Amino acid sequence: MSLQRDTEDRFVPPPRAGKAKASPKAHDLVGIVKLERVNAPKQARSEKRLQDIIQALETLLDGRAYEEITIPDIAARAGCVPASIYARFKDKTSILVALHESIHNRQLAQIDETMRVERHADLSLDDSIFMIFRNLARYYTRYRNLIRPAYLLGDNEIYERGAATIRHASDRIAAIVRQKTKGGPADLDKRIDLGTRAAYALLQQRMVFHPQPTGRYPPGDDDAMATELVRLFKRNLSQDA
Repeated sequence: MSLQRDTEDRFVPPPRAGKAKASPKAHDLVGIVKLERVNAPKQARSEKRLQDIIQALETLLDGRAYEEITIPDIAARAGCVPASIYARFKDKTSILVALHESIHNRQLAQIDETMRVERHADLSLDDSIFMIFRNLARYYTRYRNLIRPAYLLGDNEIYERGAATIRHASDRIAAIVRQKTKGGPADLDKRIDLGTRAAYALLQQRMVFHPQPTGRYPPGDDDAMATELVRLFKRNLSQDA
C-alpha cells in the first residue's frame, strides 16, 4: 500500500477510500488564528495543515454525529497524524469552535446576500419573509450536525457569535419590511426584532431536539417550517398584536 508523508516527516496511511463528496469550501483563517484556543501557524505549510484539519471535521460532520468523531478520525481525513492536530489545537472541542467561527462568517455573508433590499424590491411582503425564513430553515437543516454540538458546548464565544448573527439578521429584515410596510405600528422595529428572535428560537429548538418532533403539529419539512414562521412573524407585526 502506498504511503504519504506528513509535514512532520512521519509516514501515515492515506485516508480510506469512500464515496466521493464535493470538497468543502476553504475556510477564512483570519478570524480562526485569532482564537486563543488555536496555535496560530507561522509557515505556509502549517496554514495548509490548519485548513486541512478544519475541513476534515466539516466533511466528517456532513454524515456523522459530532460525538462519534475522534481525533484519529479527523487526522485520517486530514492526511496527518494526531500529533499534528495537537500542535494546532488543544482538543476536538477547539476544532469545532474554530470551524464554527468560519461557518459564522459564511452565514453573515449569506444573510447580506439573500437579504439585500434590492433583491426583494419586486416581491410582496409575504414572499420576501417566506424566502428569508425558508433560507434560514434550510441553513439550520444543512448544518445541523455542526451547529447543534457547537451550541450545546455552553461556550460563551459561540453564544456571542450566535447572538450577533440574530441581531444582524434582525437589522436586515427590518430594512426589507420597512420598505414594504405603510402605516405600520410606531414600534415596528421592536416588533420585527421580536419576530426575528422568535423565529430563530423555533429554528434552534427544532435543530436541538431533532429527530424528536416538538409540539403536537410539527412542520414536516423546511418549507412547512417557513410557512409557520411567516404566520408567526406577520401576526407580531399586526396592529392588533
